[in-house]
Amino acid sequence: MSEPARDSPGNPPTPVPSATTPAMARAHTSVLAWLLFLLPAILGTAGDLWLKACSFPFGVPTDPLLMRLAGLHPGIDEKTGLAQAPLPVIPKVLGFTTIVNQGAVFGIGQGKVTWFLAFSVLALGIILWVFVTSGARHHVVHLALGLITAGALGNLYDRAVYHGVRDMLRFYVDWYPYIFNVADALLCVGVPLLIVRWIFVKDERNP
Repeated sequence: MSEPARDSPGNPPTPVPSATTPAMARAHTSVLAWLLFLLPAILGTAGDLWLKACSFPFGVPTDPLLMRLAGLHPGIDEKTGLAQAPLPVIPKVLGFTTIVNQGAVFGIGQGKVTWFLAFSVLALGIILWVFVTSGARHHVVHLALGLITAGALGNLYDRAVYHGVRDMLRFYVDWYPYIFNVADALLCVGVPLLIVRWIFVKDERNP
């Protein structure tokens, strides 16, 4: 049996393939990643706060009982004390009615504003960490995190300034009676998008 060929003194050694693979480029080094993250975060927050300002031009009362009567078209008529129907935004689909929610999503945890405020701050820190440690090519992740950031910032602002979240939109369906805002809608898009992406998309090891 012949011996394996060896490198002669006059020839360069044969390169040995490396067992390691290059590290994946991170999102914080990519301009596109920052754009996909910051644009929805900034535009979403601005749109949410703009609609809230238009819906509550006279601000929000500090009395929790009066918060039910705040805004341009509260769900309860201030004069009669009776419920009033939402104003149509998209007929038979989306209506406009104002209320201040001191709880979280679906109105749970009423009055625990401080807890939700602290949770929002923690959530924003986690979102930033996930973005920075994600890969530069994880575009769907960056977009989803931008939407979630916008939702978190919009409601964080309300809890910090008004001690409650300004809501004004409601669907004309019996099975979903909750009033929400743009920030809530962004959260309801961003969170499922992030979950679906992580479940069904396998990350590549190389950039």
